[in-house]
Amino acid sequence: MTTHIIVMDCADDTEKKRVRYVIDKWEAERKGKVSEVKAIVVKADLDEGEVSDFLEELYSKISAGRVEIYKAEIEKVEPEKSIEILKVAFKDDIKSVEKLISFIFSKKNTILREHRYLSDTFSEMEYGVYSRKGKGGVSVKVVLREEGGETTADIQLEGIEDASKSLKEELIEDFSYFTVKLEGE
Repeated sequence: MTTHIIVMDCADDTEKKRVRYVIDKWEAERKGKVSEVKAIVVKADLDEGEVSDFLEELYSKISAGRVEIYKAEIEKVEPEKSIEILKVAFKDDIKSVEKLISFIFSKKNTILREHRYLSDTFSEMEYGVYSRKGKGGVSVKVVLREEGGETTADIQLEGIEDASKSLKEELIEDFSYFTVKLEGE
């Protein structure tokens, strides 16, 4: 068995709570083989002499036997991402569609990262959303174009495969309540 030190850089408190939930679950199921270490983790890209000086100073500030040092090969492990596309045609003006899309995404507890008004008939919105079904985070880009009183929304969902597919299915269901034409189902 190999011991792994896993460092997670959580974006906010909500993400920390999700991570702690997974750690607690695995700790209970695996009887202590996974456990949260109450520690300060420092990534030090230093040469041997500098590391010795740094450690010497740390030893002077903490109880004996409380400092462990590991040499590590840094390997960033990212799950494969997938992109899902959904095109939606509305028989409404762009302002009405912006309000509807904002409403739908607000119900999903999304974060509006950016809303750009590029002209009276063209805008872009970017959202961040965490899938309700625990599938992961998804970045959403919505491009709206109005022509002749009709508006099209090109929606791009990028996240790990299950998360983007799950969100796409939710959006298809949400849009089914409105008079729209869907492509990419």
